[in-house]
Amino acid sequence: MLSKDQNDLVTRTGPGTPGGDLLRSYWQPIATSEEMPIGGDPMPIKILSEDLVLFRDDKDRLGLTGLHCPHRGSDMSYGRIEDGGIRCLYHGWLFDIDGNCLDQPGEPEDKKFCQKVRYTSYPVEDKGGVIWCYMGAGEAPLIPDFQFMTGRQENRIAFRVVQKCNWLQGLESSTDPAHVSYLHRLSAPEANSNSYDSRGNNRFFSDDIYPRLQIERTSFGVRIHALRKMSTGENYLRVNNYIYPCGTTPVGTEPPPVKGYQGRWYVPQDDESHCRFEFIYRHGEPLDKEFWRKQKGDNVGPDKQHVRRAENRYMQDRDEMKRDDTFAGLGRYIPAHDAFAIETQGKIQDRTQEHLGSTDIVIIEVRKALLDAIKQMQAGGEAPGLLRDPEQNTFPDFICTADFIEDGEDGPAYIKRILGAFPKAAE
Repeated sequence: MLSKDQNDLVTRTGPGTPGGDLLRSYWQPIATSEEMPIGGDPMPIKILSEDLVLFRDDKDRLGLTGLHCPHRGSDMSYGRIEDGGIRCLYHGWLFDIDGNCLDQPGEPEDKKFCQKVRYTSYPVEDKGGVIWCYMGAGEAPLIPDFQFMTGRQENRIAFRVVQKCNWLQGLESSTDPAHVSYLHRLSAPEANSNSYDSRGNNRFFSDDIYPRLQIERTSFGVRIHALRKMSTGENYLRVNNYIYPCGTTPVGTEPPPVKGYQGRWYVPQDDESHCRFEFIYRHGEPLDKEFWRKQKGDNVGPDKQHVRRAENRYMQDRDEMKRDDTFAGLGRYIPAHDAFAIETQGKIQDRTQEHLGSTDIVIIEVRKALLDAIKQMQAGGEAPGLLRDPEQNTFPDFICTADFIEDGEDGPAYIKRILGAFPKAAE
């Protein structure tokens, strides 16, 4: 349980808020690269309660500037791309990607005041299939070089979806190992699947619904261990991560050895909605991108929201529940399950009313990490986990996997053993 003041600290992210200052200290994703192709149309963006426009100028350089023209406030996402910038349709004022006013065609030549007009702008970079922006003060840190962003292009893909609730609800669901035994319980998709038991439940989660959870603070956030005892006697360990300030890396439900994992970023549009960015990644094999695009196309609408949503009660099918096809009656698309869980908590969950249990130690630790980071900045320090030296942008202690471990071994001991096999990377 959090106090109201603590809940406000970690959920309010508009300009000038402590939580907003923390998130602005890092690069944040704002769109997928596919949404802003070469020659693409300007795109309105809302992030951290600011209305902006993302565009490419006539030299294909990316720019992120204020949505409303500083002259009379018209929407610049309708503007013309020409003459080195974006031109407002209302009176023709022209601005470049750095927010400089280049032209005021309605003003007399001897009375133009372009140099006095400064337009909001933020630096942007295209990396890992996503366009990132930096909205903080001072010199920007490095965008982290996690594998899911730097691996071979054919091994990864990125998507964006809008969820109608506060960003922290999405982040907390993604770090919570306990809910998968219930919310995401599905019948076997095919006969004789070795991941499913005789009742059709995914045995990696249904064999043991009480995972033993352990957490470790790391340089990049929090490492999360969930250990389950299989009915076959095996000890099944999942290692997921929370990444400062709003990222997670969950591993999938496939049997070991796992082939990859997901990176996720939960970026506030405002305090009552956010974008969930998904980075699907495979270690050593090409990704079936058409499969993933079709899955997203079938389950996410043109408005970037889930097809299953509050307005249609997430299309819950109670006959599906009775048949035990799914536990929740919400179909087989897992992200829609999560959207139900977090959006129905309310636009901003009132954490003063919750009752946390023993399986919520991960939620508690992630909240502590966020609150500690905010306090650190309020005391004049720098946000944790920022990277400025390219040689240190390697994350040698980062592991996201699932594996069978020996009796008597726990999550932290497993990490030491794995890192010990690569002494140079562990230094």
